[in-house]
Amino acid sequence: YPFAFRLDVSYAVEGDDLVIGYAISNTGDEMLPASIGAHPAFHWPLADGVAKDAHCITFDKPEPAPIRRLDGGLLLPDAEPTPVQGTQLPLSETLFATDAMIFDQLASTSLRYAAPCTPTITFAWDGFPQLGIWSKPSGAPFLCIEPWHGYASPIDFDGEFADKPGVMHIAVGATRSFTQRIGFA
Repeated sequence: YPFAFRLDVSYAVEGDDLVIGYAISNTGDEMLPASIGAHPAFHWPLADGVAKDAHCITFDKPEPAPIRRLDGGLLLPDAEPTPVQGTQLPLSETLFATDAMIFDQLASTSLRYAAPCTPTITFAWDGFPQLGIWSKPSGAPFLCIEPWHGYASPIDFDGEFADKPGVMHIAVGATRSFTQRIGFA
């Protein structure tokens, strides 16, 4: 990486929660362009014998903003209507037929992933303004819930990394911190 930086990652168990902290410090002598994201995956379905379509993600706030999609790993220019109904995102494999759902105008800072008569996963984040939700388009036994600060390059982007949409800029000597909390019940 052509920039001087330090990345600290911490893990702690607090009650029924796994807390993961990230700190990016600019140890160099120039502005640091950076992105960070996590890629945790959870069993889908949450329990044997429960249909995938019975699962739902419930956001802590309504998510009416359009979502973005990828093509060949690059961000498509046109947004599409959100599949979230108020705070509810009913899950189905068809949601991922064209890859991840990218929430780049996210209002929420937490969600709940559950189905009737199954364990529940709660997920909260701080410092991450975007969220990706993904599963393999061909179907897979997992669902990824990914907090991000930064996302794939737009399909028509041909500039410098520092100028890419979604990239943060960390001043010399500064540190940016991010947290995710995953609860199991």
